Amino acid sequence: MALNKREQMLLVITIAVVVVALTWLVTVPLWRYWQQLGHNRITALRELEGYRQVIARAPEWQQQYDALREQLGQQTEKFEQPSDVLQKIEQVGMASGVVISQRRELPKADRGAYYELPVQCRIEATTEALVRFLYMLRTGTGFVSVEQVQVVTQGNSPALRCDLVIHALAGKSEKPKS
Repeated sequence: MALNKREQMLLVITIAVVVVALTWLVTVPLWRYWQQLGHNRITALRELEGYRQVIARAPEWQQQYDALREQLGQQTEKFEQPSDVLQKIEQVGMASGVVISQRRELPKADRGAYYELPVQCRIEATTEALVRFLYMLRTGTGFVSVEQVQVVTQGNSPALRCDLVIHALAGKSEKPKS
């Protein structure tokens, strides 16, 4: 069967259209996939460079951390036992003019990197002395916080009775390396 000139031309055009369409359908998704891979590669290289910069600065940061830790150790009071906290509270109480009528150690709490040393106290003081005591306790003794305060007036007396729960933080001592 012989094809005439017009049918041959239509056959060639049809085959060309099918080949171009198949090429298009295969090439465009592959092209997009390659572009996405290139973008992902560039992003991963940028992240890798950022990680390398962070790693390169690690010794500098460690030195800064050690210096800050050294300064912190010099500026703050170090507590090892609840009795140390009670002793410091006594000193601050005497300096601020409050009377500590009761004091009680609460159980030490292990918080992982540090210990929490809670102490419960009952003090009697004027408003001014109480404020001075709390201020001196908070600003002068390092890692100490007053967690609970209950103030009760005593009739016509200017003195206040105050129940406090004070928490101090104590670092865990590092064991010497053998």
